[in-house]
Amino acid sequence: MNLWERRTYFLNLLAEHLLLSLGSLLAVTVLGISLGVFVFYSTKSRKIILPLINFLYTIPSIAMFGLLIPLVGIGLKNALIVLILYGLLPIVRSTYSGLKEVPAQLVEAAQGLGSTPIQVFKNIYFPLALPSILSGLRITVVMIVALTGLAALIGAGGLGQAIFRGLNTMNTGLIVTGSLGISLFAILGDQWLGQFEKDQSLLRVISKNASQKQKNRIIVPSVIVLICTIAALFYLNPLSGNNSKTIVVASKPTSEQFILGEIIAQDIEANTDIKVDRKFGIGGGTTNIQPAMLSGDLDIYVEYTGTAWLNVLSKDLPENNKINFAELNEIYQKQFKLKWLGLLGFNNTYGLAISKENAQKKNITNYSQLALQSESFTFGAEFDFFERSDAFPGMRKVYPFNFKNLEEMDINLRYKAFEENKIDAVDVFTTDAQIKKLDLKVLADDKNYFPSYEAGIVIRQEILDRYPEIEPLLNHLQKKISTEKMQQLNYEVEIEKKSPAEVAKNFLHNLKN
Repeated sequence: MNLWERRTYFLNLLAEHLLLSLGSLLAVTVLGISLGVFVFYSTKSRKIILPLINFLYTIPSIAMFGLLIPLVGIGLKNALIVLILYGLLPIVRSTYSGLKEVPAQLVEAAQGLGSTPIQVFKNIYFPLALPSILSGLRITVVMIVALTGLAALIGAGGLGQAIFRGLNTMNTGLIVTGSLGISLFAILGDQWLGQFEKDQSLLRVISKNASQKQKNRIIVPSVIVLICTIAALFYLNPLSGNNSKTIVVASKPTSEQFILGEIIAQDIEANTDIKVDRKFGIGGGTTNIQPAMLSGDLDIYVEYTGTAWLNVLSKDLPENNKINFAELNEIYQKQFKLKWLGLLGFNNTYGLAISKENAQKKNITNYSQLALQSESFTFGAEFDFFERSDAFPGMRKVYPFNFKNLEEMDINLRYKAFEENKIDAVDVFTTDAQIKKLDLKVLADDKNYFPSYEAGIVIRQEILDRYPEIEPLLNHLQKKISTEKMQQLNYEVEIEKKSPAEVAKNFLHNLKN
């Protein structure tokens, strides 16, 4: 599917990005200037507020999104808080610095003429500090537009969603389009505010003495921004769904999850009058989705039995490494009021792979043989694999791996690193399309370390109670997707460059026929 055919998708992202950026910028402008004025007049508060803002700015933005999830959940509220916090530093600093640099003799002269403190601020401090404030505001707008791209990781939408979806599905067109859109927004925002700086004073521009050309430089771009904002509001119409039947379907940031999320969403849309809100590509996967399910921010997603047992329930595996699905489902219902609607039919477990050439040359067919020769291999995997107790830390206790180098990277870049010979051993999922493309040898887990990761649909019980038609509808997906079939669906997205929506639509059509 080409980019033009997905224009509606991009229009949605553009509108979301515009509204989120402008909303954050408006809040930052009011709050930031107010704080800047406050710390200028209050020495005691200055010693607390400025260091605190500096400290918040040192926290990585991605970490801040994650830290707020337990407090405010995912989505718009989380994104707005983070964007406002990060936007405060330049505007508070520039406001304080601008006021501080106002010549003392001008203030004393105004006071000598009988001006009140408010008059001194209005006629002396603010006009002279305004160029500095506008300079800080220009920095802020570029920063906020860029950071809004990261908000897609916690389901807030925006053009960042196209970038992350492109990374997850290896679609360069999506990455480029999303990146160019964010760059364009940042440039236009900077140029718009730059018009206010040209005459060194906003007050001079809007005064009666300003020429019509000066006024037009401000009025025309501002009217365009206003029109675009109103158009985005009408296009998204955020109030339209308040009274409608709506379900939020979520997914983790992988091709497989995008496809499965679309299958669920399209199945519901085609067979009920329920509206589906897609929150796909949630960063952090289960770590962030599970709390959002419990808080009610998300309603349905696809989970894996091994992940649920080990990471959500924090239980030890049975001796045979086989998870009792009935027991798992019972615990979920009692402890979380979440229900598993059966299993989809495929097992997407972890695996280790090397090139078939290396496997033949070094006679390696299983993990134990790889462990014996691991000093000659560079192993690469996603951050999650090195952190999870059921992945690398536990695996080293069973197999004596001692790799030459360990490379941590984003989950969607590890195959690229393998292809570029930066690593020569990699963790895989058994449904990965890249196994076929790169002609990898998936080694045998000869000591049966990894448990089964069977995929199933998890839904909030509250949603089943509210919409009882959902359960029988989604139950027909049980055992309908084999491991081979899931690998093929992933292949169509990652290698053949079809969209997850198109692949899901074709799957449901074939399933019906």
